[in-house]
Amino acid sequence: MEKRFSVASILKAVASLPVLLAASLLVAWMLWNRPANLMASAEPVFLPPSPAPKDSQVPEGSEQSSPSSVPSSGSSEAITPVTTDPNQLVLAAVRQAVWGPSIYCRVQQTTNAYGQRALLIGELKSEALSNSPMRRLRYTARVAVGETAFDLLQVSDGRMMWTRSSPNAPPKRIILDQVLQSIPSSLQYPDTRPEVHLLLAVGGQAELLRGLYHRYNWYKAVSGKIGGADVWQLVGRLRTEPTRIAGNAPIDNMNSDIASPSPNLPTEARLTLSRSTKLPYFPFIIEYFQRTPKSSGTKSPFELMSRIEFKDPTTEIQFHDKDFERFSETVEEIKDETQDYLPTIRLSAESLRTAR
Repeated sequence: MEKRFSVASILKAVASLPVLLAASLLVAWMLWNRPANLMASAEPVFLPPSPAPKDSQVPEGSEQSSPSSVPSSGSSEAITPVTTDPNQLVLAAVRQAVWGPSIYCRVQQTTNAYGQRALLIGELKSEALSNSPMRRLRYTARVAVGETAFDLLQVSDGRMMWTRSSPNAPPKRIILDQVLQSIPSSLQYPDTRPEVHLLLAVGGQAELLRGLYHRYNWYKAVSGKIGGADVWQLVGRLRTEPTRIAGNAPIDNMNSDIASPSPNLPTEARLTLSRSTKLPYFPFIIEYFQRTPKSSGTKSPFELMSRIEFKDPTTEIQFHDKDFERFSETVEEIKDETQDYLPTIRLSAESLRTAR
C-alpha cells in the first residue's frame, strides 16, 4: 500500500525546522499526499560550467531564466568558476543576515508536485538595532494548497521571538535575551569568530542560511549575471561529515543530522547570492531538490521540490514599533525553544584555537 502522510504527521516532522524551510516541506508534503502521477520539474536559474560529482548533478536548464527578484538590466553573461570555498560564501551570507542593514523584501515560494502547484506569498521586515546584534523581525505569509490555506507568522522585538507556523500547533517562543547572555559580550562583535555569527542567526533569513550551512556540503560555486545583476550560485548536497566551523547549539545538531537524516529532507540545494556591494550576499533564490526515483524514467537525476524567492529587496525602508508587536490573540499553550538555541559549550579563546 502506498504510504500517505496525514497533516498531523507533516506538522510534527517540520516542527524543529526554520519557519521558511518548514513551510517549504509542509507545502510539498501536502501536495505529495494527493493522488497524481509525477512531480513537475522546473528550470534552474543557470547551468554550472562543469559537471557536478557523479550522481549529484543538479537538473540542467537554460541560462535565460531571469528571476523577478533580481533587477533586470541586460542579458546574462558567461559564468565563471569560483575558487573560494562555497561554504565560506554561505557563512558570509549568514554574517550579512545578522549584521547587515535593515531590509524589506517580498517572499514568494512555489512548490510543484504531482502536476499541482502550491504558492506561498508574504513579506519580510528585518531591522538592524544599534544596541543589540539581535534584530527586530516580522515575517508574514499566506500559504494556499488547493482549497486549503493557512497563515505563517514570525515576529521579534529583538528580545523575544514568536513563531506560528502551523494552524493547529501551539506557537513557539525563543527568549533572545538568554541567547545573548550565553555569549560573552566581548565575543559578540568580532569578525574573527564566525561561530558567533551562527549562534546569533535566530529567525528569518539568518536562521534559514544557518540551516543551509549546517545541512548541506556546498561543493560548487560559479559567478555570473542574472538579469544584469552580479550573483554567485552555489550547489550543495546533504552532508556526510560535520562542518569545520559550526554553531554548537542543539538546533545546529538538528540541522546537521548526519547519521540518520530524514528521508523527507531535500537531498540537494541551490543558493543564489548577490555579489553586489549594495546587497552583498543577499539570498535572492533558494531551491531544494529531491533525488528522482530510478523507476520514474526521467532524464534528470533530481527534480525541483521547492523554490523560495526574496523579491524586490530594499534598504530604503522605515519601520514602526507596531510592525514588531507579537500576535494579539490569547495563547493558552506555548512551546518554549530557547534551550535549543543556547550554546552547549561556552565560547572562549581556547575553543577558538581548537576550531582553527
